[in-house]
Amino acid sequence: MKRLFISLITVLFSLGVRADDPVRTFCNPLNINYGFSQRGRHAADPVIVLFKDKYYLFTTWDIKGYRVSDDLFSWRDILFSESTWQKVNCKGSITAPAVASDGKTLYFINYNAGNRTEPVQIFKSAEPESGVWEVCGSMRTVSDPCLFIDQGRFYVYYGLGASQPTQCFELDPATFTEIPGSNRILRPALTGIVDYEGGYHRGRRELFDQTDAAEWFGKFKNEPCPEAAWMTKYNGKYYLQYATPGTVSQWYCDIVMEGNSPVGPFKEAAYNPVSLKIGGFVGSAGHSCVFTDKSGRWWRITTMWVGEKDLFERRLGLFPVTFDKSGRMVTYTSFGDYPLFRKYNAGNNQPVSPGWNLLSAGKKATASSTLDSFRIGNATDENIRTWWSAQTGKPGEWYSLDLGKPCRINALQVNFAEQDARPDSTRRTDFHAYKAYISQDGESWTLLLDKSNNQTCIPNDYVEFTKPQSARYLKIENYHAALSGKFALRDLRIFGDGLGKAPEQVKIRKVDRDATDQRNVSLSWEQIPGADGYMVRFGVDPGFLNQCIQVTGNEKTSLGIHILIKNQPYSFRVDSYNDSGTTNGIPTGDTEKH
Repeated sequence: MKRLFISLITVLFSLGVRADDPVRTFCNPLNINYGFSQRGRHAADPVIVLFKDKYYLFTTWDIKGYRVSDDLFSWRDILFSESTWQKVNCKGSITAPAVASDGKTLYFINYNAGNRTEPVQIFKSAEPESGVWEVCGSMRTVSDPCLFIDQGRFYVYYGLGASQPTQCFELDPATFTEIPGSNRILRPALTGIVDYEGGYHRGRRELFDQTDAAEWFGKFKNEPCPEAAWMTKYNGKYYLQYATPGTVSQWYCDIVMEGNSPVGPFKEAAYNPVSLKIGGFVGSAGHSCVFTDKSGRWWRITTMWVGEKDLFERRLGLFPVTFDKSGRMVTYTSFGDYPLFRKYNAGNNQPVSPGWNLLSAGKKATASSTLDSFRIGNATDENIRTWWSAQTGKPGEWYSLDLGKPCRINALQVNFAEQDARPDSTRRTDFHAYKAYISQDGESWTLLLDKSNNQTCIPNDYVEFTKPQSARYLKIENYHAALSGKFALRDLRIFGDGLGKAPEQVKIRKVDRDATDQRNVSLSWEQIPGADGYMVRFGVDPGFLNQCIQVTGNEKTSLGIHILIKNQPYSFRVDSYNDSGTTNGIPTGDTEKH
């Protein structure tokens, strides 16, 4: 037995996995059980609440229940009892859940999108990990509700669509019914004329309008859809946010308004959007929940758009959040689908990530077989909406990458696709099992990671190696493909250091802001040899470049942006990056009229 134990420890160290060392990082999209249906794997509109030292995660459409976690990264499903589910569900699902805690009890409201004429029941539980809930009240159906508890008072925020303003009302904490006369308009509607703070204002005061929406990927044909209210309180200030322009776009983001009271008045922040993730492997960072962890760190859990198997196919992303000295909320989405620290300390100017670079983008690959048009390069193109597929799901199918040179490997993310997966398969078959190997010459292989006995759902499997590995080649071998499907990869992503030189510094050639529509600006910059891409950063001053758009590839050296705020000056910076590092550019101001 002693000899077996020593052998086990030796194997763990050889694989770079130490039992006594906690994993330091994670990677978006989150690797959770998203369920599976005709929409593919899916979850959206997330809410995380810390209650009695455990985290509870509620989402839209994926499972008939919710999740619980001790550490924010490993989640266990909790399904409602059949009797509770009959009371909770609308058309067989949870939609845009509202969840909040007063410290003693967890409260839950399901947006009854299936029947907007019937009252919505309010549930409570003192032990939600048990799955036991009871009805404590009811209220009228409102769109995309947010439940916020402040000093013993219960507020419901809501609003969905261009014609609806963001509003709120109070619930009586004794009866959990709406307090008559408490409804207030906090943000005017996008269209039409509405009564707002005692005066009449025409709509279209948003950051986005119909022009924006119609131009983005052709997904929006009408006005954008402001939705998904959320309230955050920090240092006595109230941050009311909403999402726009619509969930089926990587431009989906959150706008924040600031006020000194939970019912306003609120003013839209000059540094909006407060949550934006454009470009890279997966985009979108809207319909968010902002919360604190057990150590007081702030986080944002967001909706991230896939939209391939179904227009509303989505995943979840988690991003660090801080507040600067002036109270501005900052969401760290730059390189937001690269590894991030689980325990960050950004308030002391410490990094939120280990700074590992992407080694796999565009690299040469080979495979055991290829199905039709699901070509080999799709698994290295940094696009979650494309994938490579083998011809079968049989054990032995494989996919191999040539990094072009020996590199230091710190982590990998295996993003599986669901090629020909069957929704009618049992949940017991919904898992992937594989092995990973490394090599210096592509012929002699060493086992790096053994997940051949895995039997859990790992659609975006992320593995950090506490002992970095040196290799030029990496191969994934299939042992089991989920739901009777084929072995397929959206992307095989490898993180570490290419052990070369970071690219040269970028100089911006021109900043051209449209005088007729100041939301528009076009930038151009120098092409940098050896760069894998560029990160375009901008913000209200050179020290606050909170917005970022990732431009993948070396060839593209210009970008049009359509989300600036009128009459607001901006600073811009373009950073260059490759597999060996990132080089910050030189900030420049908006040279055109403000």
